Amino acid sequence: MKKNLSFFILFFFIFCFSQKEYFKQLQKKIDNNINNKTQLQKIADLEKNKFGKTKDSLYFMSYKYTLLFTFNQDEKDRISHFLTLMELWKANSNNKYPILITNVNFYLAMHFENYSSNRSFYYLNKSIENELKIKNSKFLPHLYHFKGRLYFNEKKYDIAKEYFTKALKLYAPNDYLFISSMHNNFGLVYTKKDERNNAIQEFKKALEILTKKKNMTYEEYKFFLVINENLTETYIKNGNMNEAQILLEKLFTQNKSRDDLVQEVVIICKNLYEIYKSDQNTGKIGVIIDYLKNSEKKTSDFNTQLFASEILTDYYFNLKNYNEAKVYHFKTLQIKDEIIANNRKMMEYLNEVLNKAIIKNINQKYDNEIHSQKVQRSWIILISIIIISFLTYFFISTFKKRKIEKKMNAQQKIISEQKELILQQNLKIQEEKIRNLHLNLNIKQETAKAFLEKIKKARKSNLNNPESILKELYFDLNNLINIDKRNIDFTEQNSVENQNFIKKLSEKYPLLSEQELQLCVYFRLNLSAKEISMLEKITDGSVRVYKSKIKSKMNIPKEKSIEESLQNI
Repeated sequence: MKKNLSFFILFFFIFCFSQKEYFKQLQKKIDNNINNKTQLQKIADLEKNKFGKTKDSLYFMSYKYTLLFTFNQDEKDRISHFLTLMELWKANSNNKYPILITNVNFYLAMHFENYSSNRSFYYLNKSIENELKIKNSKFLPHLYHFKGRLYFNEKKYDIAKEYFTKALKLYAPNDYLFISSMHNNFGLVYTKKDERNNAIQEFKKALEILTKKKNMTYEEYKFFLVINENLTETYIKNGNMNEAQILLEKLFTQNKSRDDLVQEVVIICKNLYEIYKSDQNTGKIGVIIDYLKNSEKKTSDFNTQLFASEILTDYYFNLKNYNEAKVYHFKTLQIKDEIIANNRKMMEYLNEVLNKAIIKNINQKYDNEIHSQKVQRSWIILISIIIISFLTYFFISTFKKRKIEKKMNAQQKIISEQKELILQQNLKIQEEKIRNLHLNLNIKQETAKAFLEKIKKARKSNLNNPESILKELYFDLNNLINIDKRNIDFTEQNSVENQNFIKKLSEKYPLLSEQELQLCVYFRLNLSAKEISMLEKITDGSVRVYKSKIKSKMNIPKEKSIEESLQNI
């Protein structure tokens, strides 16, 4: 029964461990396909099918978790991403899966960054608390990085710098992008604290680290441009207009032909426009204006279009070309209206999604209750079967055990009865032998007396017939010899038994001498002191003295007989 219980407990722990291991393996699949949304969607669909077949919450969470990485960065996907996170957060309310605790709380913190710093800090701290339990966590520096960003948003620049420093210490030496990002953050902190020279040094250090990587990815190159934008803005604020102009012109020349970097190049144009405008460099401004006119056709991003339209409005207004200024001014207003309309659509979409989510949650709540009841019934049935199995096994094993014990007791009883019968027979034989010994001793005693009497009589009387007296004496002496022979035969018959008895007695009472051990044999046979004295050729008094000493050495109470104690050995 104990073995079965141990197996059940072992199975339970293996089951729990395998579920956590399942998420680790899933994370590896996601990491290997992080830039392949098609493959990620296939993995999510596979997990969804598993959930559809089993209704196991493990596969529900694995499906939703994989789905997180399939969303894009547009507003609709951000809403879906947020709702999926909330589903996972509720599903893992018991904090069973560490991966979900870290990632779900981290992503929720990012969603609340621009809306509620308190909620963002709450979820982020949950994520950090969980990740601190993991030895050599690779995700912890990212969490410290984000916490520093939250403090930066709250204008707590010194605390922000502390967390950026913590993150920097934990990044691996080959994490060029993240290390570069920390120095960029230091530059932003110094900028906010009006320590512009320090800021410039940090931005340059960030660029130097990032350029160590020979082949930058698209995302890394975009970040490279962001650092340069921060550097040029700091140059402008610090009055280093020449350095800012050289750097901006270089960036503009290198990237103006790339359609995938229109948003970044428009920001470069904005800063260059301000520099050229202050220098009244109309020739170079024209190049910027031409690019901005063409950029409107290359991007659908409202913010980029708004930047370009505002610069063009200002440009034509300064040239007093009011017709063109009016066109771009109205275009600016139209873009703002489109942004407002787009925001309104997003709010409508959000309301629709939230309503569907509420209805889905209500339906899912009832479905979960029904499923929970089914699972509960299944567990009750399973536990009942296990309990009944254990009880049945226990009763059967107990019954068999008792049956075996009963059979063994019966056999033991038969053996005991047979032993007792044999013992009784042996006792009868021993008693018979003892009676014969007593009889022989009495006969020997009487014969010896008669022998002595005849010798005395022969001494007193005249030996008229000496031959007749000698014959009688010979006859009596022969009887004595035969009696001793019979006694010797009796002693030899019991020698083996006596030796075993003496061995046990000497082991139990090592203080007894050989003479005392031999006397104990006679005491055990219930021989009298007189009979023992005749066998051992000692006086009756000596036998009684020995008997007293032996009782003392064996610690036998005075009221208890030595014969009774010896019979039990």
